[in-house]
Amino acid sequence: MSPRPLLFVLLLIGAYRVPASSPTPPVRSPPGAEVWVDGARWESGDGTRERPFRTLGEGLAVRPLPTVHIAPGLYPGPFVLPKGARLVGVGASTVLYVEGREPVVRTEAGATLEQLALQGGGWGVEASGGLRLEGVAFSGQREGAARLTGGRLVAKGVRCEASLSETVGVSLEGRATAEVKESTFTGPWRRGLRVSGGAEAELEGVRFEGAVMGLDQEGGRVRLRRVTVAGGRGAGLLVRDGALELEEVSVHGHEYGLASSGAKLRVRGFTSVRAERAGLGLTRSTGRLEELQVRESGSFGALQLVGSDLEVWGFRVDSADGYGVVATNGRLRARNGSITRMRSSERFTGDGLHLRGVKADIEAVEVREAPGAGVLAAQGAEVELRDVTLIKCQQAGLAVETLARVKAVGLEVRDTGGAALAVLRDGEVSADVLTASGLSEGLVWAECEGATRVRLGRLKAEDLRGLSAPCVEKSP
Repeated sequence: MSPRPLLFVLLLIGAYRVPASSPTPPVRSPPGAEVWVDGARWESGDGTRERPFRTLGEGLAVRPLPTVHIAPGLYPGPFVLPKGARLVGVGASTVLYVEGREPVVRTEAGATLEQLALQGGGWGVEASGGLRLEGVAFSGQREGAARLTGGRLVAKGVRCEASLSETVGVSLEGRATAEVKESTFTGPWRRGLRVSGGAEAELEGVRFEGAVMGLDQEGGRVRLRRVTVAGGRGAGLLVRDGALELEEVSVHGHEYGLASSGAKLRVRGFTSVRAERAGLGLTRSTGRLEELQVRESGSFGALQLVGSDLEVWGFRVDSADGYGVVATNGRLRARNGSITRMRSSERFTGDGLHLRGVKADIEAVEVREAPGAGVLAAQGAEVELRDVTLIKCQQAGLAVETLARVKAVGLEVRDTGGAALAVLRDGEVSADVLTASGLSEGLVWAECEGATRVRLGRLKAEDLRGLSAPCVEKSP
């Protein structure tokens, strides 16, 4: 055989032989349930504590997804978190940031952030799935700190600081729910918490400082416990067509402490101090309010109730300008209250209880030092008074006018600047067990025209002036 063909065969066999030293693509094995990231390193390691990754993206790329520990430093985003991501920093020195309008962090299937600072971006966090925040600080966002369009937010020890107006602290939309505890919102937030649609929220131990509105709720359900709102310009708490439950909540300043329209309210322990207009301004609302305190409110009244059906138990009003309680239309049941040291910046105001067109049942209430009437009933109001005391009311103890009807049992009037009872045309009063003393203008001043009627039962008074008026009847 010629040596040339043999050489060809040997060369052909050699071409198909794979040498043992041929290179293969490197495969990184997952380092375990935890990885470490340190942006200050010169080069990236394998993600262990001793040799951490240099970028957060490397840590988020590991599968199965571990807990990612992030060293102090600045980490430019935005970041999209995979399902179940858990990022753990070392506090305010671990900063994730975005310079544009993208969210700093976006997640769709649940994530946990702990001990981190999120700076800049449109939103700090935007999520449509579950989200847990613990010890996270937000600042410098152009739209807001956190936005949830679904899932549940659980937050504790969160600090949200606004540097721009017209921004939102936390926004809950759609069917999102939230539980926020021991957290603070500072700066000129337009809304500290915004709730819309069918969203639900529960806040405990939260403080809003400087927000135009602490809560802006439209629909949904919200429960606030041990919450303080201070230093803003709009309504401290605003709810429209939703259900709101308050327990140990206080609002300092603001236009209104609590404002509502079409709301269902359940309140136990609410304080409003120095509201510009009214401590509570409630329209077309229903519910029960207990343990209210309103101090130094503006000229719209401490409690301003319009077309509402409310029970008010255990209320204290002090140094209100204009009115103590003003109720127009609807129904009011008030028990165990006091209204003291009223002020009047306008001559026609200053009533303790100002009731127009409302059905009112008032029991165990004291009005002291009112520049107007202790109780004014007008425009067809139907009022029952039981065990009501009116002291140092300058215009009258009880004033009734324009087709209003008042039935009083156990009424006491002392030291008035006018009459104990002032009844204008078409007013009607029935008073039994009436005690009166210190009356500047007598027991009754009655305008006996039209349907004006005054019926007096058991009477204890030395000053009987006005008792002989033709529209006044005194039972034996």
